[in-house]
Amino acid sequence: MSGLDTELTEIFHDEATQRLDRMDEVLLAIESGQGDAEAVNSLFRDAHTIKGAAGMLGLDDIRILAHAAEDVLERARGGRTFPPGLAPPLLRVTDALRRLVAGSADAAGSADSAGSAGPAGPSGSAEPVAELVGELAAFRDALLEGGQDAGRSGPAPAEASAPADAPAPAEASAPGDAHPERPASPVRPPPAIRVPAAKVDHLIDLTGEIMQYRHRVEHLMGQQAQLPPDLGDQISGGGRMLDDLMETAVGMRTLPLAAITTRLPRAVRDIAQAAGKQVDFVVSGASTEIDRVIVESLPEPLTHLLRNAVGHGIEPPAEREQAGKPPRGHVELRAVPRGSMVEIVVADDGRGVSPEVMEEARREGSLAGVLTRPGYSTAAEVTELAGRGVGLDAVKEYVIALGGSLEVRSEPGRGMDVVLLLPLALALTEVLLFERGPGVYGVPLAAVEEVLLVAKTLMLQGQAALAVRGASLPVTDVATLIGAAAPPLGDRSPAILLSVGGRRAIVTCDALLGTEEVVAKSLGLAGAPGYLGAAILGDGRIALLIEPATLTRGSRRAAGPARPEPEPEPDPGPAAPPQVLVVEDSFTVRELQRSILEAAGYPVVTARDGRDALVAIRGNPQIALVITDLEMPELDGIELTRAIRADPARAALPVVIVTSYGAEADRRRGIEAGADAYMAKRSFDQQALLATVEQLVGR
Repeated sequence: MSGLDTELTEIFHDEATQRLDRMDEVLLAIESGQGDAEAVNSLFRDAHTIKGAAGMLGLDDIRILAHAAEDVLERARGGRTFPPGLAPPLLRVTDALRRLVAGSADAAGSADSAGSAGPAGPSGSAEPVAELVGELAAFRDALLEGGQDAGRSGPAPAEASAPADAPAPAEASAPGDAHPERPASPVRPPPAIRVPAAKVDHLIDLTGEIMQYRHRVEHLMGQQAQLPPDLGDQISGGGRMLDDLMETAVGMRTLPLAAITTRLPRAVRDIAQAAGKQVDFVVSGASTEIDRVIVESLPEPLTHLLRNAVGHGIEPPAEREQAGKPPRGHVELRAVPRGSMVEIVVADDGRGVSPEVMEEARREGSLAGVLTRPGYSTAAEVTELAGRGVGLDAVKEYVIALGGSLEVRSEPGRGMDVVLLLPLALALTEVLLFERGPGVYGVPLAAVEEVLLVAKTLMLQGQAALAVRGASLPVTDVATLIGAAAPPLGDRSPAILLSVGGRRAIVTCDALLGTEEVVAKSLGLAGAPGYLGAAILGDGRIALLIEPATLTRGSRRAAGPARPEPEPEPDPGPAAPPQVLVVEDSFTVRELQRSILEAAGYPVVTARDGRDALVAIRGNPQIALVITDLEMPELDGIELTRAIRADPARAALPVVIVTSYGAEADRRRGIEAGADAYMAKRSFDQQALLATVEQLVGR
């Protein structure tokens, strides 16, 4: 289980426990004759919220039981009085939910302390849940047939009994029977301290600020003619301690790959069975630690790659035997540290790509470039596993967005390796800095093959090129590739040979400034295509960090040097990223959506219901999109959407409804109210949410 999953499960435990306490209080009041219509609404909202949050966390037993309670309470809401016989079964439901919720938190804690990635399953058997669901369904049907009086002859409360997992009472014994020796307690690892991810991120930001301060001091000191003899030693010593502090802070934000790999063998097994194939799956390097944000976002791209390896690559047993291979295919996931980067490889010993695809890759200059074209597929027919032309292109976009690269290696009949090169830590990046015109830029050092001095180029198909160890590589002014205004380059220009995803290209600049480990910040550039972010240098200048693939892709399309512009207009600077308002009465769901959006670079504002949301919208013109639940107190999602559409100043504000109600009638009701998109929590997909947000805000 990932750190984020564990944290959200524990938040869910606290919130669900509070709601169950409130449900018990309301139900006891109803049994004593003090309930009213609002009491039924309160019970319904609490059951609905527990169901929605449990569904998003994959806690199915809790979701199913809470949904059954919500369903019968939905029927009861239409009556004038609460059905008298409904309180006892609902109290048994809250008892069962309480055990399930406690079990989910215990499982999350155990998985977290053991470093396991197994999903947190609730404790308790499925049979009691099924019995309670059946009992509530019978009560609901009775309400439909007999009205509100149907519950008067409903099922009687079960007799109180000890929980099935309660320890048996100890038998009495004489004092002389006691044993003085006790078994030695097992050695336990030191207790872990739970630190919210936001605090670790803040520590890294502060450390980065101190590093930038040190660089500025060193820059100023370098301008001084004479310094005290021991001042340099003091600065060097402080620099070493600061480097240790940054390494420790970054280490607190990393997680081992094992946090997600324990889920993958079952996925490979299911994919292989569905395809009628036999596959052995091996994971190596699972202890390799990577940035938490990357680890938590890796399951989806890795599943894409494993699905491709089994569906496209591994042959059926009979075909493998004819080819002289063992009937069982071999798929491997391995992680290997590479300096400031981590290499993650998904390899198989299957059929590989065809000779025709290899020939096309030779013409294109990159096998990855061919296989990651949108819609490209090598499958002869569309199946559940292959032939839809999706997957590898999405993986490539994911890797590039993180500042990494993707490479594909294959031989016909000999299998395929898909190599993801990802940064070890997103907060700290080692870059090569260079100047072009008035600007300072940087590219990740992992993409730099070597630096060159370009004195003379040759023309190849209308493109300047340079021969490097027998290979003719395109040479392009970096200003042309990024659209920057700059004077013409001199006759002997420094250049950088880049290699990304099998593509190699040379870009020229005014001067190389050397390498530096920088703290990457978005500074409003999270949505700017072609940029990874920015870094503040020691002399106070801001270096824009360029996505290497932008340079290697663009160099093949560029024609001629940058046109000089003697009087460039001042750069207005990047636009601030759009703010997103998350409206949700469940704290668990709010935190989940907030973390997903903030990890994608969106500033997030939150509100607990529609009324609070309207206040936020009217007071904050920077809010560019609203994500709202449907069922909320005070003002629900439908009413909130209608209120937004009725406000002339904010009528065009995009609204996305994310709710537990997935029926077509509910979806139609949300769209008719003015929502731009409608998503069900049960089938919630964070990539689909981010794609919807990106489409609506135009990033």
